[in-house]
Amino acid sequence: MDKNIIDTDWKYLCQFLPEDLSELAKATGAVERWRNIKSGEELLRIILAYAMEDLSLRSTAAWSAQTDRELKDTSVLHRLRKAPPLLERVLAHLLRHQIRPEPAAGPEFRINDATVLSVPGSEGTDWRLHVVYDPTHSCLRRVEITDPRGGERLERDRPQPGDVVCGDRGLSRAGGIHAVTAVGAYVLLRMHWQNIRLENAQGQPLDLNQILKRANAGDTGTIVYVPLKGKAPVLARLLIRPLPSEVAGRNRQRLRRNAAKKGRTPSATALRLAGYFCVLTSLPIALASDDVVVELYRIRWQIENFFKRCKTLLHFDHLRAFDPELVRTYCLAKLIEVALIQCLHEEAISFSPWGVPRCRTPAA
Repeated sequence: MDKNIIDTDWKYLCQFLPEDLSELAKATGAVERWRNIKSGEELLRIILAYAMEDLSLRSTAAWSAQTDRELKDTSVLHRLRKAPPLLERVLAHLLRHQIRPEPAAGPEFRINDATVLSVPGSEGTDWRLHVVYDPTHSCLRRVEITDPRGGERLERDRPQPGDVVCGDRGLSRAGGIHAVTAVGAYVLLRMHWQNIRLENAQGQPLDLNQILKRANAGDTGTIVYVPLKGKAPVLARLLIRPLPSEVAGRNRQRLRRNAAKKGRTPSATALRLAGYFCVLTSLPIALASDDVVVELYRIRWQIENFFKRCKTLLHFDHLRAFDPELVRTYCLAKLIEVALIQCLHEEAISFSPWGVPRCRTPAA
């Protein structure tokens, strides 16, 4: 987003924001009483300037002076630390109210994934951003920011009946599959053999050797069941496609390299499975054939492109604070920037030279 929009076109952006920003600021504890900042709109503008323009606390205070608001850097710090609850409400408003001139009928394709964020000087996982992405409209559906203990789980999503929930192998767990199935949605996941146990119709573990032999012979689909203690097994399809020899070789080389970094040796089974592409889905074959399922999984890569755009264009991965509340404020403000870009994009698509008014409806 053009950084000048905070300075010159702020009133234009306000049409996408909640109308009761001042009341929200009071209700969420972002402010106790108004002093130099006179409204929730002014408070949000200062917060977005801090995040979108990557300003320091002192520079943010100096920037506020240009808008006739005299603030000290300590006052800015105090406001930023109390901002996360307000920003969460604003972000929820932006994600719910999308411009939909012609809403598409039918279930959604929801891609679940997470990316890691690091504080300055760190090379590890300090924060994790969990995202549900809609590739049909190229927009966010749900977001959640957690510390390193917040693992990837399908239970974070809230799909509707009939939706297709797609994810990488890190999300391939029995608990998440059962949670999605319980609401009438379907899963489409990369298979993770260490995280999940599959059974046949008789409740016995799958014969992996037999399944791989069948896959090599061209029989790539197998009916399986996903068990979970205390619940009925979920019926699913396991699709296995042999990979080209050069791709399989690269996978095995990467597997050995990653294991060596941890002082381990990959098992013979893991090296063998590196030569296959394995997908698990609960989609009935009447809705999607084996070939269609494999093609659908290719769409998952769109969320990787989304993360790349956020990190390269919006510098989302350049956290500039150690304080947990400042980190949450920065991340939420960046996500509001993403949501505003979506709104501006949809505004451009729905533009009418004849003056037809826009129609905003809550997103599903």
